[in-house]
Amino acid sequence: MRNLLLLSLLAVSAASAQSLSVGVIGGAPFSDVVNNATVSGLQTVAKSANFSLGPALQVNLPASLRLEVDALYRPYSFSLASLGSTQNVSANQFRFPVLLQYRFGSPVVKPFVEGGLSFDHLAGLSAAAKSIVSGPGALLHQSDASIVLGAGVDVRIPFVRLSGELRFTRQTVSNFQSISNLNQAEVLFGLHF
Repeated sequence: MRNLLLLSLLAVSAASAQSLSVGVIGGAPFSDVVNNATVSGLQTVAKSANFSLGPALQVNLPASLRLEVDALYRPYSFSLASLGSTQNVSANQFRFPVLLQYRFGSPVVKPFVEGGLSFDHLAGLSAAAKSIVSGPGALLHQSDASIVLGAGVDVRIPFVRLSGELRFTRQTVSNFQSISNLNQAEVLFGLHF
């Protein structure tokens, strides 16, 4: 009886390990968080370091579905120049995408498509970001929700799974008046255990 109980616990542990994976995901956006533009005599220059990085949690579901939840960090920076004065605005953007993925293909190579929502927040706003109270560059929203669509491929090698994907995110509101880039596309690579 005791051996049967031990064998059952090992089987449940193995099944849980196959249905849950943790990892790290990172990549590079194709565009900055703000547009380079001149609006009402105010020139905006995007200066963000273009990378995203963070942990990923995936839960395998029945019918070739998988739930993925990420916590991505991205630096946010731009300058606003008008009439000889320049203000440097910076913040930390945190994105929390919750995605439903559909996987198809062989056990080793599995292409997937995904869709879901991302809950985004700007933290650590510089004093310059808070000092612009109206007009282009004024802070409108620190938090927002975004719609996310993507496609990619998983490759299983011994002990790990590698993934690569293209992900498109559409913000529902602007963070900064007249200059926010609402459409973001990025390439992401992941390492999952």
